Amino acid sequence: MSDLTRHYAKACDLPDFGDPRLLDTLRGILPERDPATHAERKVWEFAQLAMFLADLGLLDDRSRVLGLGAGDERILFWLANHVGQVVATDIYGEGDFAGREAGHTMLSDPAAHAPFPYREDRLQVRWMDARRLEFPDAGFDAVYSLSSLEHFGGPGQVDRAAREIARVLRPGGVALLCGDVLVRRHPLNAAPADLAARVVSLGRKRRDARPRHRSVLAESFTPRELLRHVVRASGLELMQPLDLGVSASSWENVCRLLPDGRQEPASGSFFPHVLVRIDRSVLTSVCIPLRRPR
Repeated sequence: MSDLTRHYAKACDLPDFGDPRLLDTLRGILPERDPATHAERKVWEFAQLAMFLADLGLLDDRSRVLGLGAGDERILFWLANHVGQVVATDIYGEGDFAGREAGHTMLSDPAAHAPFPYREDRLQVRWMDARRLEFPDAGFDAVYSLSSLEHFGGPGQVDRAAREIARVLRPGGVALLCGDVLVRRHPLNAAPADLAARVVSLGRKRRDARPRHRSVLAESFTPRELLRHVVRASGLELMQPLDLGVSASSWENVCRLLPDGRQEPASGSFFPHVLVRIDRSVLTSVCIPLRRPR
């Protein structure tokens, strides 16, 4: 699209952190650390969102922005200083991530979660399921979700959330949706292999395996699933071709995620943190820029 100055429909890649604009954006969001030496896929999502909204002229006091699965991430408070209103929604204090993500206090005292001063009147926090948004149609200029789509449930549940995103966007409104995408999927992490393991073990292994459900790495997308359950299900327009290429430099420090949650980076250093290996497959972050037709 002519109004976008960079390619947003892409996988996180280490060379992205050589872009001066991305680095300057991250310095504004995380001034306490050097983004060039702390390359990390999660903060890459922050920068992608900030630059995307800036390109489209949405960082102003007229814009209304909705965050899904928003937690208490600092991008919320940064947005409150740059847009007219940002509405944060999440199932605060509930769900599988209740012990690791923002709790109920985010609903009553968001300022206690803020890493820096922000315009408190510009941030609204609500308990809400992304699959059933309690907002009228066409009420937001932009919707975003960072590393949450894959946690909304199975394919049908992601479809529902995608349709809800489209419904609450005004005509011409945009969405930037980031999630985990498999850039290398081992055959043994495919659904048929999981189902076979369940059958052969008489149900002792891969108990949640189904013919079309990957029990291992279930909370990540294949490229095909992204297009089917996020793009096509939403009915929104993909603003750019999707590029899932990853440079050789990103593969030099693949971080292995162990079953107990510990992380083992190949180099012994956490940074750069771009690719994550779970079981036999490798994933990273991906951004999907979408627009509702006028």
